[in-house]
Parts: sequence; C-alpha cells; structure tokens
Amino acid sequence: MSQLSATALNFRRRIEDEACFPETCDGGDPGTPDRPSTWLLGIEPGWSLADSISAENEGENRDKALAHYGIELQLGWPYNRNAFKLFAAINGLPVEDYVRFAEHARPFERGSNGYFKGNLFPEPFNKVGSWDDKAACATGFATKTDYQEWQRSVRFGVMRKWIAKCKPKIVIGTGLTHLHDFLAITGTEKTPTPQHFEVNGHSKKVYIATCGIVPVAVVPHLSGGPHGLNSDEAIRISAGLIRDVGS
Repeated sequence: MSQLSATALNFRRRIEDEACFPETCDGGDPGTPDRPSTWLLGIEPGWSLADSISAENEGENRDKALAHYGIELQLGWPYNRNAFKLFAAINGLPVEDYVRFAEHARPFERGSNGYFKGNLFPEPFNKVGSWDDKAACATGFATKTDYQEWQRSVRFGVMRKWIAKCKPKIVIGTGLTHLHDFLAITGTEKTPTPQHFEVNGHSKKVYIATCGIVPVAVVPHLSGGPHGLNSDEAIRISAGLIRDVGS
C-alpha cells in the first residue's frame, strides 16, 4: 500500500469510505425507506471521444454540467434516453413520451427525488474491456481483473450497506454479463429463472428476483447492440415485466 501513488491511495480510500459512495455515482436521490427511490446501475461509466472533446473544450463549465446532471445534458446520451424510456413505460406511459416524462420527473438531476444512478465499477471507459496505463496509475491496479476483484471485495460491501439503509423500490441492473454482481450487491443468493422474449428475431431475457434485500431486475444493456434493449419494443416489454415489482 505504501508504494501506491497519492492518486491511487486517494482513489482507494474514497471507495472504502461508505460516506463517499454517492460521490462515486452519477447522480440522483438514493432515497430512504419511507421515500424509496428506483436505482439504475450500469457496469461502469462510459467515456467516448465526444466526451473527451467536450471536457477539453468546455473545462469548468463541463464539470459544472456533469455535477448538476441536468435532463438536457442527459438527453444527449443514448443510455440515459433509453433509461427514460424504460422509466416512462414502467410508469404506464408510451415509450415515445420519454422526453415529457424526463422533463417532469427529472431523473438523476441534482435536487430531484425518486431516481438514483450509479455503476458497479466507478472508473469510466470507452469499452468494458479497456484498461490502460492511466487507469493503472489512477487505481494502483495493473490489470482490470485485479481492479474489479478489489471493487467486489470492497465497493460491493459498501453498496449493500447503502441498499439496506435506503431500501430502494427496486435496483435495475443493466448488463447481463454482470448478472451475478447485481445479485450480489442486493443480497440475492438464488439466481432467478430468466424471462425470455423476442423482438425482430433477436432473443432477449430479463432476470427478476425478490428474495434479496430489495427487488432486483437485471436487463440487457441500454446502449444498444443486437443483444441489448436496442428498440422501443424491447424496452416496453422489459418495463412490463418490471412494472409490478418496482411499483
């Protein structure tokens, strides 16, 4: 531990500190047992070339915009647009009304209530398999496998404590490849039977369980791809499966 850089030490201390958990997430309201939120959790934050250009060109203004996490900013990202579609459909609205829903409910925006957004692993990458010297320096881990295993041993325990404390209506995990991670943070010991459906010849599946700390639904990723929730119909069907659990 003494050989780690100051940056890596600070990173690890922040992840270990239960009080810092909300700061390692994107935004929103974690909720309370008497005013529970819906939690949406991805695998890790995305980071594209466009994000890099914006960060360089806008500087402090971009940092302020990200801290506020306003709806106008979020509507520029496919993942968040699809999240709004999913929430709209869960609330009984047509997926096409996602902008109206987002502008009314203000999911994840600073100061708003009812929705919370974060990730299993807090470091942003363009691709889930990515790892580079910058990431190794920032975290003190030579490989992504080492980084993720440490997060599972430390961050996941912090997440379980926050879930137990806040008692969200439901935790929605996006990314079937990390099914067992989403089950672990919600204290769901038994893997639920997948619910299958098909859209335009593409098979999809959703896992829903209610035997953990709180209900959990694990759905295909929201950013697209043939196996993701890449159409309004796939989102609508998934929302219908989730609706009764998270209402």
